[in-house]
Amino acid sequence: MQRAPRITHRNGEQQQTWFRTDRFFVVDGDWYFSTREGHDIGPYGTRKLAESGLKVYIKCMQSPEPNVFWASEMAKKGLWATTLYH
Repeated sequence: MQRAPRITHRNGEQQQTWFRTDRFFVVDGDWYFSTREGHDIGPYGTRKLAESGLKVYIKCMQSPEPNVFWASEMAKKGLWATTLYH
């Protein structure tokens, strides 16, 4: 069995516990996804729609086009899933 690598901290850094969680979650029957920036985007009717919304979100955020700022603001305001971005 292979061991997980040991975590080392640089001098002066505080220890921090990192954890991984599923990016998708459901609240009252509606699906959402979490972004790396800490925003919860949704609601979507199904997990499959949320997964599709995430793909579009990532593609948009990685785009060099000027519409990225607008799309990011839409997502932060909770309007991502109710616009053409879902």
